[in-house]
Amino acid sequence: MQSFDWEPDQMPDQHGRTVVVTGATGGLGLAVATRLAAAGARVVAGVRDVDKAARVLPSGLEAGLVDTASVASVTAFARHLAEDGIVVDALVNNAGVSAPAFALGVDGLERTWATNVVGPAALADAMLPVLGGPSPRVVLVGSNFSQRTSRVPDLDAVGDAAAYRQLAAYVASKTAAAALAVDLGERLRASGSPVRSVIAHPGVAATGMIGQTETLRARLGGAVARLFARTPDDGARSILWAATAPDVEEGSFVGPGLRRSDRRLHVVPVRGAAADPAFRSRVRTLVEQAVDRTRA
Repeated sequence: MQSFDWEPDQMPDQHGRTVVVTGATGGLGLAVATRLAAAGARVVAGVRDVDKAARVLPSGLEAGLVDTASVASVTAFARHLAEDGIVVDALVNNAGVSAPAFALGVDGLERTWATNVVGPAALADAMLPVLGGPSPRVVLVGSNFSQRTSRVPDLDAVGDAAAYRQLAAYVASKTAAAALAVDLGERLRASGSPVRSVIAHPGVAATGMIGQTETLRARLGGAVARLFARTPDDGARSILWAATAPDVEEGSFVGPGLRRSDRRLHVVPVRGAAADPAFRSRVRTLVEQAVDRTRA
């Protein structure tokens, strides 16, 4: 394991770089987008609500409409970037949800999986033609839960409303998303692409997602978690490093330790189900089938 101190003021000058950040109107996404813009980057904020974006985004940030729960939306977003001739140095797949109750997204897939798994994977694939520059990369904002669980997600239960449990669905979706990030990296290497696929996790960060809970017990747990959580700015550090460090290695899983007082970033191998080639293949099939259904 590699551990090191790193703060956003160590970020290289970002003038000349273009970064897309999804879910950028609050929490980690807003913190990442704001820091990148302050360092000189052209930031395209992928947002679901352009009116909210106009209210909360700092001056100079561009907003592009994209709903990561919709394959059509992410495809259109990537197409507009290409039509505008924008070369993107980094895609930060940050948008995510922890749905309190079972609900279907616009494509007919359970909302947590649609937003956290299918959408980011489809967006990364759709944006590959516009990723360029000297060090192009896709950064998935993952969860350390996927590293700390030995449970293999049951992909057959994704659409089972009776089996839905909020935390279990969230952890399973982030495990599957990490698997797809590894899968993407392997496909990029096999094709000789210079694009790197990296996973960054924020630790326990005090964002709006902590409040997305369905039971009193979960709400109380969220209140306790906030007492020990990192601020969005603190949680954003690993994501900023992954998006900007010139020497970041493909396949990295980087983030802070559990203790809020530990300011180091730790780069570790991907563990758990995401490290299993058979599971990665099954998740890839699930995503391909979900995308195909939207185009049928």
